[in-house]
Amino acid sequence: MTTSPHAFLKPKPAPPHAVDWPLVTSAEGWRAELMIDYGSRRQRTVVRSKSQSGPLSLQRAFYPEGDEVCHSYLLHPPAGIVGGDDLRVKVGLREGAHALLTTPGATRWYFSRGIYAQVQQVATVAAGSTLEWLPQETLIFDGAHARLMTQIQLEGDAQFCGWEILGLGRPAVGEAFERGSIDFRLEIYRDGRPLLMERQRTGPKGMPGFGDNTACATFVLTGCDARTLEASRVGLERVGDAICASTLIGDVLIVRGLAEHCEPLINAFRNLWVELRPLALGRPASVPRIWRT
Repeated sequence: MTTSPHAFLKPKPAPPHAVDWPLVTSAEGWRAELMIDYGSRRQRTVVRSKSQSGPLSLQRAFYPEGDEVCHSYLLHPPAGIVGGDDLRVKVGLREGAHALLTTPGATRWYFSRGIYAQVQQVATVAAGSTLEWLPQETLIFDGAHARLMTQIQLEGDAQFCGWEILGLGRPAVGEAFERGSIDFRLEIYRDGRPLLMERQRTGPKGMPGFGDNTACATFVLTGCDARTLEASRVGLERVGDAICASTLIGDVLIVRGLAEHCEPLINAFRNLWVELRPLALGRPASVPRIWRT
């Protein structure tokens, strides 16, 4: 019997607390889907198969730290995300694979006339594999209506490191987030049990909770212990203009941050990743080249 190359990516039963958003019904905007299946062959992580429709794609694989870790760049619509867009990314890692995914630049969500744009990102990480989900910052322009859901399903001893850095408005040009709304969800499960369930719903009326800040961020790393927590707190003493705090729930390290704009959080989280990756994932950091451009 022949197995479909995308059989590994077929949707699994949703964890008990997961909720799937329906398709955006507006005739406006893009419909796009990207499916990626990573596997390990002779101790080399490879893209076994991929499929795409619409303006979502995967740039060719890079191996800056050897065969075991595959660096990949997710390419979103070049003009940014607008009302009516419905983008879906599904990633699967088979046993022994280690993938690091990032984006070549900030993801921008633009003004819309009350119509939501949404992005759903779902990853299934098999036992014995590691996913690093490290996108560059997400910028929500004034008047945008944004829904972003990221769901990570870990199996067995699978490892995960990821972050989301969110900036509201464009403080550099004096543009505040005065219209629009955001609905961001981050869900992480292990063997169907929730490790982290985070939801942020806000609009202009919710901005006072940010104080004078327009950027917020969450960093998550599994496989941690008290030593990792202490290392994170020492590292966060040097974050400069960002306000950050870390906590450990089970073996999951969670760091949250606020800043007046994204740059301090970007620097803080990248530095934290460099310091903690060897402790939790057993590898020195290899910074993606695209971050330097």
